[in-house]
Amino acid sequence: MSLSRNILSLSIVSALALSSAGLQAKTHSDDKAYTDEEITDGEEDESLADFYGDEDFVSIATGSKQLIHKAPSTASVITAEEIIRMGAVDIDEVLEGVPGLHVSYNSNGNLPIYTFRGIYSSFNQQVLMLINGEPITNIFTGNRNQIWGGMTVEAIARIEVVRGPGSAIYGADALAGVINIITKSGKNNQGSEVGVRVGSFATKDYWFTHGWKKGDLDGFISYARHQTDGFKQFIDVDAQTFLDSVFNTNASLAPGFANQRRKNDELRFKVNYEQLTINLGYQKRIKGVGLGIAEALSPSGQESSERWNFDISYDVNNLIDGWNFKTKFSYFDTSQVMDTNLIIFPPGADIGFGAPFPDGLIGNPEVFERHYRTGIVARNDSMLDHDWTFSLGYNISDLYKVKESKNFAFGPNGEFLVPGSPVVDVTDTPFIFLPEDNRTNKYFYIQDVWDVAKDWQLTVGIRRDDYSDFGATTNPRLALVWTTSLKLTTKLLYGRAFRAPSFAEMRNINNPSVLGDPNLSPETIDSYELVFNYQLNSQLHYGVSFFSYDWQDIIKFVPDEGATTKTAKNIGEQKAHGVEAEFKWSPSELFNVLGNYSWISAKDSDNNDVNAIPQKQFYLRVNYKIMDNLNMNITTNWVLDRVRSRDDLRKPIDNYNLTDFTIMWKPAQLGFSVAFIVKNIFDTDAREPTANKGAIVNVPNDLPLSGRTTLLQTTYSF
Repeated sequence: MSLSRNILSLSIVSALALSSAGLQAKTHSDDKAYTDEEITDGEEDESLADFYGDEDFVSIATGSKQLIHKAPSTASVITAEEIIRMGAVDIDEVLEGVPGLHVSYNSNGNLPIYTFRGIYSSFNQQVLMLINGEPITNIFTGNRNQIWGGMTVEAIARIEVVRGPGSAIYGADALAGVINIITKSGKNNQGSEVGVRVGSFATKDYWFTHGWKKGDLDGFISYARHQTDGFKQFIDVDAQTFLDSVFNTNASLAPGFANQRRKNDELRFKVNYEQLTINLGYQKRIKGVGLGIAEALSPSGQESSERWNFDISYDVNNLIDGWNFKTKFSYFDTSQVMDTNLIIFPPGADIGFGAPFPDGLIGNPEVFERHYRTGIVARNDSMLDHDWTFSLGYNISDLYKVKESKNFAFGPNGEFLVPGSPVVDVTDTPFIFLPEDNRTNKYFYIQDVWDVAKDWQLTVGIRRDDYSDFGATTNPRLALVWTTSLKLTTKLLYGRAFRAPSFAEMRNINNPSVLGDPNLSPETIDSYELVFNYQLNSQLHYGVSFFSYDWQDIIKFVPDEGATTKTAKNIGEQKAHGVEAEFKWSPSELFNVLGNYSWISAKDSDNNDVNAIPQKQFYLRVNYKIMDNLNMNITTNWVLDRVRSRDDLRKPIDNYNLTDFTIMWKPAQLGFSVAFIVKNIFDTDAREPTANKGAIVNVPNDLPLSGRTTLLQTTYSF
């Protein structure tokens, strides 16, 4: 079936589902502030939300709202109020506080790597990120986009995070964890706000939000701009430094500063009318290339990305006795564009082609993708002791345009481009780096939440995905939740998940270093977990989780015999076990403390410690309301015991501690607030480890993180 017919079929299915639901819709009072993924909220749930608080509920675990301590997963929720109090300006600062999750960074554009429980890779394809329940995964590299550029927080209502596999509900890439970003609605965010933030590194941010509600109609719109020159990331030695020593050249721009310039635009719009919800989002990213694609400084390089997402969903209750239905259609458009020539190695570099490249080694890979998704979920909780969920859907991922220009390897007519050749366009020729292609996936899943006995609940689920290029995969889950006492909940969890191979891993061609393999299989993981949640009283909560997993068929690039290239293969395996402990203490309305500690032992297939990941982490956040209109927040984070690979001869990786401070003054009934925010208040020299290739290390002194950053922020609400 052609791509156009697939899109037409998908649109017809979605339209029929929406129209049939609309013919028989009944009014209900769902509280969309909690999530836009749930089918229904009962009055009992709303009463519990008032009693426990919004942060104690999660929907990402099963698709419907539940108390966290009873959900069949290990989950965390961060609300908009918490985000404001901690002075976070980007989601990475928020996610670092999740137990067992460490945010590290890739040298290529400072791309964030969300490392759940020691599952680390340079492209970070093993983590599924959702916005309002819809994936924002790119099929080119299998992550959130190489030009991700962060995400502002002003439009975020809450962030839900599940540690561990989630493919039994969400399908591909929910291998290590799932992050769902839920944007604000007009139901609970009425009125307008304008904000300005200025500070270190020529940072200039501003935003505007407006929410309204009239009868059954509510809406929310926001716009945010984040612009900065970026922190001064000093690089004393880079990849070109090593090449200079080999080929007797003097091309390296090190010592120097990595290119961390960034300008982000973010637009969000949401409207709810009775059972209908529409979300629209736009992200524009213009940014420097960081340290550079080959870890060689490129101070003038600039890349950009535009991302559009749209989804429309409709909920209907009791269409058939006891059955609730939700149907959804979504569209996601994303791109990766080089605004200037991407200089992989600087002018004068010799990389073994027989002579130096006078203009530098230049390659401009650009990709453009469209994603279409439709699905329907049916739920029945009227059966005695059972809550059934059925879902089926169809997805299309289309890499519809690939562009490339370069001055090395092979030109558009197959000619070899010797050093000194001009940049030529190889788009739509056999010598481009990646062919245009598409992937389709049809899926279904079944889930039953069964009250097997008093205080015992068993969740059983299974999902099957069938892909057009690498075949089918089936992923089950089991979760036994025991309400051991009024204060203690015990959980026993099992889950299996997979990560789909990216197009770069399956289809990469004409690359002098790495090649794709069309016969790749998906990565898989089997995970086991024992969880205890203890609520001593309304002020004090403890939680501890013991986990182990076996991550198999890890995709790695393996050297080809008799060649200089590497080809992607399913050869890796990683086994790990660990523990995560967390607590929340709120002795009064004026003071609360949140903290967590994690420990992990992770081994590769040769039984060596997995390098680069923190074996220990400790996080603490203290919030103190000094007086009615003055609030202080201190956050501190320790990253400990990271090891290097056995063939890396550098000194051990230093531990680090980063402490942030925020004080906010918000006079009563005046409508404005002023915040003073300091990141890394002690100006700690913190670094993330860089990779090695045996004894060769491109950046031997690791990747510096930002030093002290000072920001002044003011908002006005009306």
